[in-house]
Amino acid sequence: MNLAAFALLALVFGLVAFDWATLRGKNRRALFLEVAVFLAGAFFIVLPDRATALAHVVGIGRGVDFLLYPTVIWLVRESLLTRRRRIEDGERMTEVVRELAIVKAQRAHSERAPAHSAGASASVTA
Repeated sequence: MNLAAFALLALVFGLVAFDWATLRGKNRRALFLEVAVFLAGAFFIVLPDRATALAHVVGIGRGVDFLLYPTVIWLVRESLLTRRRRIEDGERMTEVVRELAIVKAQRAHSERAPAHSAGASASVTA
């Protein structure tokens, strides 16, 4: 193993340790998925010939391509899903702000409305 492999392993395990410490108890399923993916990555960092052997089995020339193709596809998918969630969150926020503005306007209107006497029952409809 060379210096680059050690640096990559340090990065992988550092990221896992950081996320484990900061995300523990919040989203365990995502954390365990991350650990599994990073351990698979660490395996291929330590044994890059295995990635090449698997790539040849499925008809891909290089091991790095075997790992990069699904990674790029997954990242594009995540990017599109995140964009969709951001748009949906914006729409929900707009609805919440609209409802809050209506409630505040109604409350302000009812506080400003003069009290009617018991005998007068004038009503105005809009």
